[in-house]
Amino acid sequence: MAALFVAVWHLGRPTIVNDEFVYLRASWAYVHGNFSLNLEHPPTAKYLYGIAQLVVGQGPLGPRLVAAAAMLGTGVVLLVWLRREVGFWTGLLAAGAWWLTPRGSGTSWAEAGSVIGARIDRFAMLEPLMVFFAVASLAAAWTWMRTGNRWWIAAAGALLAMSVTSKVSTAVLVLAIGALPLLFRRWRDLGVGALFGGVAFVVVFVLLYLPVGLFTAIGHMLKFQAQQNAHGHPTTILGTIYPAAPWWANFAFLAAGTGWLLLSVLLIGVVCAFAIRPDRLVAYLGIALGVFLVFYVIVANVSLPYYYDAWMPLVIALAAIGYARLAAVRPPVGRIVATVLVASLLVPAVRLGVAVAQSRPSGIALLSDALQVRGKDSEGVLFARFSANTWRIYLPERGTQKPQYGPFDAIVVGHDDRRAMPHQVTEFLSEYADQLDHFRLDYLDVYVTKTGTIDDNNRDGTLRIEPDSPAS
Repeated sequence: MAALFVAVWHLGRPTIVNDEFVYLRASWAYVHGNFSLNLEHPPTAKYLYGIAQLVVGQGPLGPRLVAAAAMLGTGVVLLVWLRREVGFWTGLLAAGAWWLTPRGSGTSWAEAGSVIGARIDRFAMLEPLMVFFAVASLAAAWTWMRTGNRWWIAAAGALLAMSVTSKVSTAVLVLAIGALPLLFRRWRDLGVGALFGGVAFVVVFVLLYLPVGLFTAIGHMLKFQAQQNAHGHPTTILGTIYPAAPWWANFAFLAAGTGWLLLSVLLIGVVCAFAIRPDRLVAYLGIALGVFLVFYVIVANVSLPYYYDAWMPLVIALAAIGYARLAAVRPPVGRIVATVLVASLLVPAVRLGVAVAQSRPSGIALLSDALQVRGKDSEGVLFARFSANTWRIYLPERGTQKPQYGPFDAIVVGHDDRRAMPHQVTEFLSEYADQLDHFRLDYLDVYVTKTGTIDDNNRDGTLRIEPDSPAS
């Protein structure tokens, strides 16, 4: 019940975020036969989001329900997998820690307004689907090794294809699955896995990519990803702007998004998993975690605040196994220590529950109504230090970042340190401070005139307050 609450409570209320809007628009286009949008990323998650919009209605709610179902499904896979291999309580701990602990972008709730600072999988992003299919693939491959049933490795290949065609990052997990026969010293299964798993992967991959244009779409994606990786992506960490992500960026985002208490408890559990009777399952999960870390930390030059979510199921699974092993060490001391550390996870779980309960629209989602009640709903809105992709979601017709495109009802200043304030805006806010009303809208500073409108009528690069015409 707690997991359902975290997954779906007030799910449609949070403000739509940049990338989510891109995927919503692309997924709606896909189910209407237009496959030209967002080919920078694979299509499977967007197919599912598009179908959800057909069922629930256009907008974020249906796709967010799909993302929530994927998050819940990932926990179910961890529960079933670890219960069978380690025990019921270990499986339940892994599922509960996955379902109920914070994993956000690390931004403050006021900036995110919408619990994105607590859980990224409450939004229609690519990661929830990518992670679910990846964890299911790893579990299916493990089941193949335990049962010898070749259909399980075929299922693992198909599931990995669905993960990779949601977001390509999980392609590296083929190395972890390929290591399984080596861990079990079943050399013949290297060929069996390559045949059954490889064929299933290729067939599903091709079928899912055909609608968007197989080779054309893949070529476009690879070209885009290569260019982005070569040039990097500006990112802000602890108030400092980096033109490209430093190697430690993902770890900084991990600490900010989970909190030090949760992160410390998980790391202690992982250390215990490797230190106390490590077995093949620990090695398998460790290899999968290792290839993820190599890819995200060393290979990729782009890092966003939620990328670490990809490897969190592996960290949580290892931590759950570690605490199960710790509980068996020098009874009852090990059990007491393990119980106390696991019980401390209630603190971040409660914090997450409060954030979900308080979720609401914020910032840019409230701007139009805030201007309307002040009688400022007829002219444009000039944005500064704010992402164009964000304001275009809610004010596509009125918004601009060009001071020469007036007249304006308001100037809205955001918090994005990567974008400089136009000098026209700085000079105007200083010169006309006594003729402006200022109010704060979560993470936005909004300036409206007491009378008149803001414009650059002389087209000389200087903003002025123009008095209302007699007719108005």
